[in-house]
Amino acid sequence: MLSKSRYRWLLNRLRHQSDGLEECGPDLVVEYSKATGAPILYRLNDYPRCPQLIRDFNKLVKHGLVMRKRSYLYDLNGFMVMPRATHIYQLAPSVQNSITWVDH
Repeated sequence: MLSKSRYRWLLNRLRHQSDGLEECGPDLVVEYSKATGAPILYRLNDYPRCPQLIRDFNKLVKHGLVMRKRSYLYDLNGFMVMPRATHIYQLAPSVQNSITWVDH
């Protein structure tokens, strides 16, 4: 799949998810992989990761189409699940109602 189509897919997915998307969400990773054919890395006792998805999110942040917020994963008892942070992505307010695509 071309990069422009992947960006469009991500932006449309973000439009339908008003509270944002988490980059390590298993559902998002699997759905993105099925839509784009990107490979998924599975590790023992860890969430599935998709390097292509992370690169695409970084590109959208770089171009100002998406905002990134740092988030830490906690279990129900309040203990941190993973020491490294994950990110939650939301559409930038300027992009909310516009249709702008990048391919660089």
